[in-house]
Amino acid sequence: MSEILIKRMDAGVLVLTLNRPEQLNALTWELMRLLQEALEQASADPAVRAVVLAGSGRGFCSGGDIRSREQLDPADPISASWSSDPVWKTYEMRVSQVMRLSASPVLLHTMPKPTIAMVHGPAAGAGLCLAAACDFRIAADTAVFTTAFAKAARSGDFGGSYLLPRLIGAARARELYLLSEKVSAAEALQIGLVNKIVPSGLLESETFHLATRLAKGPAAAYRYIKRNLHAAETMTLEQVIELETHHMLRCSETEDARELFTAAREGREPVYRGY
Repeated sequence: MSEILIKRMDAGVLVLTLNRPEQLNALTWELMRLLQEALEQASADPAVRAVVLAGSGRGFCSGGDIRSREQLDPADPISASWSSDPVWKTYEMRVSQVMRLSASPVLLHTMPKPTIAMVHGPAAGAGLCLAAACDFRIAADTAVFTTAFAKAARSGDFGGSYLLPRLIGAARARELYLLSEKVSAAEALQIGLVNKIVPSGLLESETFHLATRLAKGPAAAYRYIKRNLHAAETMTLEQVIELETHHMLRCSETEDARELFTAAREGREPVYRGY
């Protein structure tokens, strides 16, 4: 049996590939769990300097596998704490299970290192949310985006209601959610949903070029940049300026900052170590 999540490490770049190509990489409970665990490990591993999320086969990710997500695990230890009412227990078990396995967008959005979605083919539903959670989205000219939730008579999950309005604005996000229309790669670039479009044959090389550039960069500064940006989503301007001040001073004391000045004196490119 092939792995449903493929992990590959190259030059400080961790590539995580969703690998259910026949199902357009639809997310099962197991795939969600494996992705979450891989992202948690990557977040804490100093050897990982950047993360790329990709999909195998014809698409990026078609969202949640409805058949998988309708199934409950009767052996789940959390079930023992719920009410004996079967309907209540089933609902609470579903809420708990979904919440526990929905941490991947949070990790992609907040982890202290750059994340990139490499999107080709469909990115739908939860797949669109995973891409939106990343710091960068590089799309093939064949990419297609859709929320898809309304067409499945669902309201949406995986943080899309938070992420999409911040990327493309509240009005356009409402349009994408309520109409569930498909968005081409060209339109996605126009509305700010993706950072760059490249020919399908160049997607991997272009994405890896960006990822290695980030992997060679000042990881300590990236960590504080992401903290600033995440905090700014809920803070006032005055609070953000205070936080930025603390983080700037901390950055100035890092080994990366010292390496920058040393490299400048020696006339070479800096080699950042991430601390």
